[in-house]
Amino acid sequence: MGATLAPPRTEPAARIGPNAVIQLVAAMQARWGERFAESLLAEATEYTPDTLPEAMIDEGEARALAHLLLDRVGAAAALPVLRDAGHRTADYLLANRIPPPAQWVIRLLPRRLGLRLLLAAITRHAWTFAGSGRFVVRWVGTWPALVFEGCTMCRGLHGDRPMCDYYAGTFERLLAVLISPAASVVEVECQALGAATCRFRLDGMS
Repeated sequence: MGATLAPPRTEPAARIGPNAVIQLVAAMQARWGERFAESLLAEATEYTPDTLPEAMIDEGEARALAHLLLDRVGAAAALPVLRDAGHRTADYLLANRIPPPAQWVIRLLPRRLGLRLLLAAITRHAWTFAGSGRFVVRWVGTWPALVFEGCTMCRGLHGDRPMCDYYAGTFERLLAVLISPAASVVEVECQALGAATCRFRLDGMS
């Protein structure tokens, strides 16, 4: 009697928070209108503007929508919209996920100590946005760099500029509201450019 082969095991899809889709749709609507956003959403995912996800989603859905946007309008037009989606995600987190007392404490602390506290909280919750990648904070000298290993959002992309403006925008707005109004986040290495990781520099913090 021949052996019965068990079906191959498949790993469950890595999941991230739904804001990666929800806020990109909102940013596209603000920039190009509802029809454009609805068209790309339907092509990249199974969602509609009326059935946007409320729970954790397959990271591939967010990646597909972002990559389709880049393909349709080009990086020069798409990256500011992805950054806007990141800003909107941070605003959602500030309004719904980061308790007001915690925000008050972070603002009250000396800037470097508040930054350490905020980045520690972001790292603890990295499972909500890093998906199958890994997020780490690397302190080099006085200020840290934020690093993605296996970044999900730019996976499979090849371009002539860094592509992770969604993450940069999210970090930037959180830092600007909680640490320094002059804060900005610049992606200085990106897997889409052939780098081993995606690395973000924090400016305007001193």
